[in-house]
Amino acid sequence: MIALPVFQRFDCHSCGYCCRHLVVTIDQGQRQAILQAGWERRIPDHPLFERYRLGGRRGWQLAHRPDGRCVFLGDDERCRLHAESGPQLKGPPNRMSPARGLKPLACRLYPFVPTPAPGGVAADLRFDCPSVAANRGRSCVAHRHEVAELSRQIGAVPLSRPPPWPGAGPLEEAELRALVAAFDGLLQRSALARRARLRACCGLLESLCQARVRRVRGPRWAELLSLLADEAAGAATRPVMTPVPTRAGRLFRQWLFLHAVADEPADLRAGPLGRLQRSWRRYRQARRFVACRGLVPQVAGDWPVTSFEAVDAVQPAQDDDLEPLCRAMRVKLQAYAFAGPAYYRYDLAAGLTALVLMPAVAGWLARLEAVGGGRDRINSQDLLAGLRRTHHTFGVSPAFARLSERWRMRALARPGVPFALLGAYGP
Repeated sequence: MIALPVFQRFDCHSCGYCCRHLVVTIDQGQRQAILQAGWERRIPDHPLFERYRLGGRRGWQLAHRPDGRCVFLGDDERCRLHAESGPQLKGPPNRMSPARGLKPLACRLYPFVPTPAPGGVAADLRFDCPSVAANRGRSCVAHRHEVAELSRQIGAVPLSRPPPWPGAGPLEEAELRALVAAFDGLLQRSALARRARLRACCGLLESLCQARVRRVRGPRWAELLSLLADEAAGAATRPVMTPVPTRAGRLFRQWLFLHAVADEPADLRAGPLGRLQRSWRRYRQARRFVACRGLVPQVAGDWPVTSFEAVDAVQPAQDDDLEPLCRAMRVKLQAYAFAGPAYYRYDLAAGLTALVLMPAVAGWLARLEAVGGGRDRINSQDLLAGLRRTHHTFGVSPAFARLSERWRMRALARPGVPFALLGAYGP
């Protein structure tokens, strides 16, 4: 079986987002099965597959039409492979048994992401899915058997060894569970406003990064976490406006830019010249993000023409509107999808830093969304849009697997920095 977050809801509402913006890679067996089923004759006006290159790897992806739609997306916003052959791959087609279950595994899994967890497998969710972000549908528990079967097909296994804490080595499973419970508990504290809960998570992380963890292992570890969590909760009710250190601001804005950049399916089929032009364009855009002055570069086609100063002037959201952010963080925590094999093999300190700074990324993108809508304050829909843009790359983009990004998180875990960044960029 698989552990799913009972508080998170999801059902597919056929919005077509995943069929327009996700890169769906397939293996040679899946490609041959679709070809043998005769889909080339049924869709003669467009190729079914495209070659792609990503991180030195070459393969096949489902093709997309010029308007961005997957070639298999029907006019009713439903996958034709799913509608006509079912979701499960049940064997090769033949003359007596027509093709069934040709929908690629990546499509069947979305928005679920099976992750290794202590003693089993847990399910993370992609919050770029509109239904997940808006918490629409049945409880995720209703999908348990389907997700468990898909997890078995991709070979998901329990966590063999918990990620390390810097200077203290790998934690025991009980210690890892206690760490997750401490942060999850802060995000659930009803006595705290949601904005204060986000601050409290920053405070707990900062305290842990300064503690001598190797000396408080075993039963004392849970006791330390409880004391530090209570202290962080108390401090979170007394917000202090701390200026962002210059170097930390530059590092964060580079990280923000990486989250804003997303490879669309068309990007991965570009030739050498196209990839070079894209790299040069992104380099120039990254420099403008670091400077944080003047016009915001058009990283995405739907971004408004505005300035960094206009984005910074947008007022924060109402506290109740922060619910999706707290929920997204809880899903990541309970799925153990913030460090180790589920998050680029980051150690626990670096992974938790990325997690507590995720609201700052979503907050800046939500402000950009508000500017595009002519608003001077973030509303609930702006925040959902910012969260979805963040999760299009968070835990997904190969850019964050670089060693430089792990060191970036360690640099941003310094005392006072997460607090300051959340205050400056958060929602």
